[in-house]
Amino acid sequence: MMMFQGTCIFGRAAAVRRQVLRSSLSSGRSPLGTFSLETTAVLSALSPRHRHHHHQPTKTTSPRRRRFYTSLLNGYDPPENGSLLVLLRHGESEWNAAKRFTGWVDVDLSERGREEAIHAGLMLKRHGFEFDEAHTSLLKRAVRTLWSVLHSCDQHWIEVKRTWRLNERHYGALQGMSKAEVKRQMGDELLQRFRRGFEQEPIAMSEDHPFWTGRDRRYKTLGPDVHPTGESLRMCQRRVMPYWQDTIAPSLRRGSRVLVAAHNNVLRCLIQHIDRIPVDRIREIEVPTAVPIIYALDANLQSIGCTPDDADSVGFTGKLLVDHEERDQEYLADLAFVEEQKKLYSRRVDPVQAMKKDDIRSQCEAHGLALPKAWQ
Repeated sequence: MMMFQGTCIFGRAAAVRRQVLRSSLSSGRSPLGTFSLETTAVLSALSPRHRHHHHQPTKTTSPRRRRFYTSLLNGYDPPENGSLLVLLRHGESEWNAAKRFTGWVDVDLSERGREEAIHAGLMLKRHGFEFDEAHTSLLKRAVRTLWSVLHSCDQHWIEVKRTWRLNERHYGALQGMSKAEVKRQMGDELLQRFRRGFEQEPIAMSEDHPFWTGRDRRYKTLGPDVHPTGESLRMCQRRVMPYWQDTIAPSLRRGSRVLVAAHNNVLRCLIQHIDRIPVDRIREIEVPTAVPIIYALDANLQSIGCTPDDADSVGFTGKLLVDHEERDQEYLADLAFVEEQKKLYSRRVDPVQAMKKDDIRSQCEAHGLALPKAWQ
C-alpha cells in the first residue's frame, strides 16, 4: 500500500467506504446516490501529490504472482469483429480470510469482499464496460459479487444465468478445514498435491461430513452419480467446459459482451482453455479477488491482437483492469467518480424548457383548458 506521513491512503478512505457501502447494501440504493460530503472531505484531505503519488507496495510480489500481473489494461477499445469476455473472481469470502478450504460450502463474502465487489462494478463503469449477459454459480459469494457489480455499474437489467457447473472446485473431505492445520498434520507436499495438482483427487466427502451438500435442494436434480464428493482440477474442468461450450461460447460467437462471476479454480480452468496453457502450469495461474480480467476474442475465441510476445511466461494473454497492488488509487478514483456521477442526477429539469409551447397548447385545446401562464 502507498504510505505517506505514516498513514496509509487505503486506511484513510476505508472508514468512508465502509459507511457508504453499508448504507447502499442496507437501503438497496446504488452507491452512486449514497455518498455524502464526507467523501469529498477525504479526497480534499489528500493533496494532489499524495493522491497521484506513485504506488509503493509494502512487500515484494512473488515471482509467480508477478508474472500474472504483467499485462495491465490502460484503456479498452471494443473489437470491431469480435466479442468481449470479462472474468471476475468473487470478492474475498469469510473463509478466504480465515484460510479454510471452501469448495461448495456456501459461505458469504467478508466485509472486505463486499467492498471489493462494489468497487469492481464502479471500476467497470468508470472504464466504460457494458455487458449483454452475465453468468455465475449457485454459491452466494459469487452471486452476491455479481449483484454488487451490476448494481454499482448500473446494469441491473441484463440477463443473468446461474448454474452449478460454475461452482468452485469441490474439495471433498477437506472442506471446512483450516489450511494451516491440514498442512501441520499432513505435510506441505501432500497438501499442495491436493490443492494444486491437476490430476490429484482429494479424499472423498462422506454423507456424515458436517458440510455435506448432497441434501441441498439446489442440487436435487443432479443425482448421486453427478453430485461431486471431491474433485481434481481436471474433474472440475470437465464439469465446467460443457457450460462453456454450450452456453457461453455461442454467446461470444454472436458478438455478445459477457461477464462471468465465478471462483478461483473455475476461472483458472477457463483461462487455461482460452490461452491453451499446458496443464502442468495451470497451478501457476493466480486469479485475484474482484479484479476484472479482460479478453477481447475473435470468432474462434482467440485473443485479438495477442502474439506469443504479449503473453506472460505462463501463457496468460488476458488483461487485468487494475494491478492488485494499485487498488488504493483505483478506489480513490472510484470515490471521485461517484461524486461526478451524483451531479448527473442532481440536475433539475425545467418544464418550460423541456416541453414546447405548441405541444402544451394542443393538449390544452384538446381538453378545453386555458394555456398555463408559464407558456403564455
